[in-house]
This record gives sequence, structure tokens and C-alpha cells, in this order.
Amino acid sequence: MKNQPLLVNSKFIANTSITATENKSLVGWLLYVCFAYYYKAIFCGLGGKILGAEWICFTNIHGISTNHWFEQLIYAPLLWYALYRIITIVFGPNNNEVLGTNVKKLKTVAFFLLTMYIYGIGIHFANTIEIYSREQLGITTGALYEQVYWVDEQFSHWVQFTFFFLLFAWIIVFDRLDRVHAGNIAVLTGLLHGLERAIGVIEGDSPYIALILGSFILIACFFRFKRHNWEFKRVWKDFFFRHGFYFGISMPLALYFYQLVFGGFVQPSSMGVEAWKVAVFAIITVFIIYWTAVFVDKFCIKK
Repeated sequence: MKNQPLLVNSKFIANTSITATENKSLVGWLLYVCFAYYYKAIFCGLGGKILGAEWICFTNIHGISTNHWFEQLIYAPLLWYALYRIITIVFGPNNNEVLGTNVKKLKTVAFFLLTMYIYGIGIHFANTIEIYSREQLGITTGALYEQVYWVDEQFSHWVQFTFFFLLFAWIIVFDRLDRVHAGNIAVLTGLLHGLERAIGVIEGDSPYIALILGSFILIACFFRFKRHNWEFKRVWKDFFFRHGFYFGISMPLALYFYQLVFGGFVQPSSMGVEAWKVAVFAIITVFIIYWTAVFVDKFCIKK
């Protein structure tokens, strides 16, 4: 009986027997997701623009920059794997579990949302055609250029951001109850996630899209609160509730302060050697919001 598989067959996963190994693995993969996009800031911004090693990101191979090759062949697959691992940890099976039909359906939906998000990144490869047309051929008008531009800057961004926020909203709602661990790491990952998305959508020239879709995260936190029977002290200790809460509020805050500091949603890639200011902005923003959040977090836990 001791090793009998646990059948998880409820609509919401109710098993709270979560091992420390699984918790550490989840935090590790989540931190990777939060930091993955910053490869552009490190290699293309710091290495390419500031230190002058532009060959790292701006060497053209078959008319396509190494930055775009890296995004499609390394960044996207690794990001897919990290999110795949998060979904597997959240929905199981873990240890001796055997997933029931309802949980399998929830997991399948999560994989669908992940697939569509990665698909959106793939569509963004159309950006290479737009850049080649503009920089190499001098074409910036015409029906074909406008169609490519729409696929690149509009359609791909809507697909990416819609399914990214839906995926994390889905995980926040349906993760197992009372995943209480990692302490302030939940606060930090939430803030890093919000800042990463804020800078990402600015670079993608889609800040207003993110403000709309980012509301999915806070709505998901509301449903997670409901799943914890409206018990505030209980839900505030929950990892994904706190992660989602700080994710949901830090992104619009970062967007607001960014446009205040830089006089609008100026893309970091267009700043040239001045792009270091974005890194300083990110560090200061995380520092201030993090310690404010830690103070609030301790106050809420005592409630």
C-alpha cells in the first residue's frame, strides 16, 4: 500500500505532498525563464554596442544576423525545455502519481499554450525579412513590405504575448495548493519576471499589448485565492500566488517608470552605447521594488 500509485483525478490538483527536490527544480527553471531574454542585453547590448564586439550579434549569415540565428536555434528551444519542465513539475506525474483524465486535460492545455508561444517566436523570424528589405534593399514601402511588417511586428507579437501570459495564468490557477517554499525567492522571481516582460515588450514595441494581456496574471491570482478558500494568510504563503502577484504588479510599474525615465518607450536596441542605462534602470528598479515587496510580504504573512 505504501508504494501504491496516487491517482490524481480531481479537476484541481489537490495533492500537497511536494518534495523539496521538486521545489528547487521548479525555482531553478523559473529563474532561467526570468533571465533567458537578457542574453540580448549581455551579448548584443554590452558586448556588441558598448564594447564594440558587434560580430557577436550582428554578423550576417545568409542575410540573417547571428542574433536572430541564436534566437531561433538556441534561445527558443532552451526556453521551450525550461517551460516544459515547469509544466511537468506543476501537473505531474511526480513520485508514484498516476494522472487522472481531468489533470491530463489541464496538462494538455498547458502544452498547447506553450506550443503556441514558441510558434509565435518562430513567426518572429519574419523580422529578418523586414530588416533585409529595409537595410540591404532600401525597401520600406509597398504591399509586400507592409505585409511582412504586419506579420513580424503585429501578428507574431500578439501570438507570443497572448499565449505567454495565458500559459503563466494557467499555471498559477492550476498548480497544486499550498506550494509553500522558497520564501522571498517567490517575490524575487515575480519581480524579475515582471521586469523581464516589461523590457521585452518595449524592445518588441508592444507595451500596450502587455498592459492588456498582463491582466491575465492578476486574474489568475484571484482564482488561486479562491481555490485557497479565500484564506488570505494561507494563500499569501503560496509560491505561485506571490510570484503571480508581484509579476502582475511589477510589470506595469516597470513600464510606467521606464517611460518616465527615458521619455517614452524607447527600444533599448535603438540606444546604441547608451543602452547601459537600461541595465542600471533594471538593477535600481528591482532593488527598490524588491525591498519594498519584502517589507509588505512580511507584514502580510503576519496578518
